Amino acid sequence: MAPRTRTSAPAAPALEEPASRRRTWWLLAALVVVALNLRAPISAVAALLTPIESGLGLSSFSKTLLTVLPTVCLALFAFSGPALVRRLGEERLVAACVIVLLAGDLVRMVHSTAALFLGTLLVVAAIGAINGAVPGLIKRKFSSRLAPVMTLYTIVLTLGAAGASALAPRLGGSGGTHWLASLAWITVPVAVVACAIWLPALRQRATAGGRARIPAELWRDGLAWQVTAFFGCMGLSFYFVLGWLPTICHQQGMTLDEGGLVQAVTSLIQVAGSLGVPALIRRLPDQRGVAVIVALLNAGGLIALVLAPISVGAWVAAVLLGLSQGAGFALGLTLIGLRAKDADSAVGLSGMVQGVGYLIAILGPLGGGMLLSSSAGLTAALVLLLVVTAGELIAGVGAGRNRHVLEPALPGPGTTR
Repeated sequence: MAPRTRTSAPAAPALEEPASRRRTWWLLAALVVVALNLRAPISAVAALLTPIESGLGLSSFSKTLLTVLPTVCLALFAFSGPALVRRLGEERLVAACVIVLLAGDLVRMVHSTAALFLGTLLVVAAIGAINGAVPGLIKRKFSSRLAPVMTLYTIVLTLGAAGASALAPRLGGSGGTHWLASLAWITVPVAVVACAIWLPALRQRATAGGRARIPAELWRDGLAWQVTAFFGCMGLSFYFVLGWLPTICHQQGMTLDEGGLVQAVTSLIQVAGSLGVPALIRRLPDQRGVAVIVALLNAGGLIALVLAPISVGAWVAAVLLGLSQGAGFALGLTLIGLRAKDADSAVGLSGMVQGVGYLIAILGPLGGGMLLSSSAGLTAALVLLLVVTAGELIAGVGAGRNRHVLEPALPGPGTTR
């Protein structure tokens, strides 16, 4: 009997391993589906901004507010992310948020200005809370594959934005007049699938995130502020382009469909930029070089968009900005995981970085609306964005050092402790 006992004892782990792998793959697939919902509802509105404005009779202020509201909510709910994670756990929080997101998508189907703003508020609030939870979830569940999984998540975000930008004007009919139907087809079906996948998580107990918070010391940590400044400067440029690129192209002589296509190409090129981040991280000693590349590409794209003839400049800008923003967004999220020691620290750092970062990014769509309607126009916008890109470069060089937040800096060569 003894030999039988010894041979059968290890069977439990062997049986549990396939089940664990299945849960891991299911979680990865669920993250992919939810990521499809996190940019499409915003970029679809940007691509349909002109027909929405004419269809609802939006004022210039309302039009600008509609482009700013997403970034404001992303910031506010990123700050609340650690508290929500601490109460619910990452998976339950995401499950609750996708239900709110679907509700917001449905509210926006009502043809009224109030419904458009209320639905958008629900959608972007849910997106902001999910944004805060995902870095900690990936750090906890995929710590050994953090950069590739974060890159996959970023790529799917990008594909969702690209698909929405390309399809929204076409599904909206001639001139985008059927924009309500376009929004419905782009956002509702994928949100329904996300709800179905994440609903089982609501039955789980909150087993994670018990120590998730933004510690007071983090606000005095220089490295945390460098990561935050990089994310904020990158986000300001990103959301300026996301909110106003189709409008700029339209004002410069392109059709509405062509402007949406330029936005879609920019988003698609972001996939290539995102894919390059894990490869560069593996080959370089730290992430400083990646940050420099991101900033230089961004500067080149902005110059091409404003100074070159639009028939050429728009497409050059689409490539350069796409590469920069894809790599920059992937790097910004990956830095949160790399600079944090553990999953709870990642949630806290994520709350600070995305909360403050999106507050900085608000100046992109807001400043874009103000500058584009002024006499200075695109030239003033170019100067502002180039200054921001310089800040992104400086902050990225600091944030790319291989250190953890809330840890003392290692002494340099020739120094003593």
